[in-house]
Amino acid sequence: MSVDYSKCTLDELLDVNDNIDKQQYPERYQQLTDEIARRRAAGEVAECEAGIPEWEDDEFDVFIEFSEEAPTRYRILFITIFCLVNIVFLAYVLPKYHVAELVDVHEYSTTVHGIQCRSSEVIDEGTGEAFYDLDIRSFEDNFYAVDLGASKCHRLAQYLKVGEDIAIWHQAGLILQLKDGKQTLLSYQYMKPKIRDFQTSYLLYYWLGLALFWMKCFKSLVNAISPGTFKMKMPDVIR
Repeated sequence: MSVDYSKCTLDELLDVNDNIDKQQYPERYQQLTDEIARRRAAGEVAECEAGIPEWEDDEFDVFIEFSEEAPTRYRILFITIFCLVNIVFLAYVLPKYHVAELVDVHEYSTTVHGIQCRSSEVIDEGTGEAFYDLDIRSFEDNFYAVDLGASKCHRLAQYLKVGEDIAIWHQAGLILQLKDGKQTLLSYQYMKPKIRDFQTSYLLYYWLGLALFWMKCFKSLVNAISPGTFKMKMPDVIR
């Protein structure tokens, strides 16, 4: 029995070609292949071959589809976890941008037991000059004046002598202000931006991580709030 394949689309022909029993229906198979060849010779292109399917662009766009019929507790759990991740992130990151005011910091009077300049990994992009950290040891404690210029650091290391009395204002060991009995050696105005830069220098990667987290979870979050807003696209079979 003959079949009129001319009324079928190329996509339908390709679908039949995938499923036809060539041994049982050899004549139909020959008609089918002839029709497909004729269509291709005429420049016809199947929709599945017209280009990269949309689903390939979203190959890594994986998200959770929450059904309206599903228990609400699952959606609440997801929203809660999402919020907790953001809260923990902000609780860790935001304090790094804070530098204590000098009036809120106790003056620590102590004696120098050791002092040296340590090369830091920070380099001035404009001049190419390397920065140094001034390391002051007092008893069992170490205090650091971070990101000083080479000349300033070495000058202070030579000026301060072991056994000399000094006054230090510090935040977690980072020197906010340094004085000896005669003068202010490092002022708060000078050290405040250096400490903030030191505390936040690596946080860019954390912010990028948070942005990636939002990108990966945003559609799932929207679905948790409003089920069915985003749905997975099912890939078509490429022939």
